[in-house]
Amino acid sequence: MSKLSKLLQVTEEEKKKILQHYDLSEEDFDERVNMLKEWTNKCEHLPKEDVDNKFRIALLNCKMSLEKAKKSLEGYYRIRSRYSNEIFDKMTPKTKEYLESKKLVKTVVMPNLTPDLHRITIFKVSDPNGEACDAFLYELPVLMMAEIRLITDLFISNIIIIDFDGYSWKNVLKYTPTVQQKLVDILMSVNLRIHSIHFINQTNFMDYVMRLLKSLLPSKLVNKIHNHQSYDELKEHLSAENLPSNYGGKQKSIEVLHEEWCEQIEESDDLFQKLLSVKSTEKIELDQTQQDLFGCGAEGSFRKLTLD
Repeated sequence: MSKLSKLLQVTEEEKKKILQHYDLSEEDFDERVNMLKEWTNKCEHLPKEDVDNKFRIALLNCKMSLEKAKKSLEGYYRIRSRYSNEIFDKMTPKTKEYLESKKLVKTVVMPNLTPDLHRITIFKVSDPNGEACDAFLYELPVLMMAEIRLITDLFISNIIIIDFDGYSWKNVLKYTPTVQQKLVDILMSVNLRIHSIHFINQTNFMDYVMRLLKSLLPSKLVNKIHNHQSYDELKEHLSAENLPSNYGGKQKSIEVLHEEWCEQIEESDDLFQKLLSVKSTEKIELDQTQQDLFGCGAEGSFRKLTLD
């Protein structure tokens, strides 16, 4: 088993169950993948990638809707073009931004799927002195992990754990309104499906953070957020089989997994160099009416940041 297949484990039985969830055969799935690929090849403004799994992920994120998957792919290439200078051109293992970012966060994608076939990502900022120049540095590793997932992973939806241990105002202030809007735009554009979001080790300014989230996100997604005061509470929702050892689970610690993921990112330099040119060649505006934001339906329109 390769290092990457250990970091992102999907058994043959799990692959079958994912297709069964959508009442699809492997042949049906492959047919839709080929249809997406043919459509992309006919779009002069889109790059031509020979990465079938990227089309599979687009379909899974869009509940197998071919039309929504097209919008998702266009959105993916749109954001890579629109935010290239700020984010995506910095997403190679040799940039100073990446080298700094991996020290400022402990972000991991858990190796095994949950029993209901979701993939867990844990995000934890480790920047007590607020050294990051902006919040985009906190997001670089998870975005780079997402690119690796696109070439190999399969899942029904995503579970996100945000650990606020050690989090302070110095970190919150990095998420300016402009940064927040761009991050939400990125998530909207790819139709990332989210099953649930779990906050752990909340701080005394959590009310402020929640107000920010509620101003940016659709109510259906806000309703997917669960607040936990302890790891024991977290385990009432998620099995120990799917959690790091320092979260009361049976997997490796978040520190070890983070290091293994950073090693994988750094060994994938060729992939990230190729991705520098993966962009749309024309301006594509986000069609909000077509988005099924985070699996929440069309209600998820992008709202301007406002605080009551």
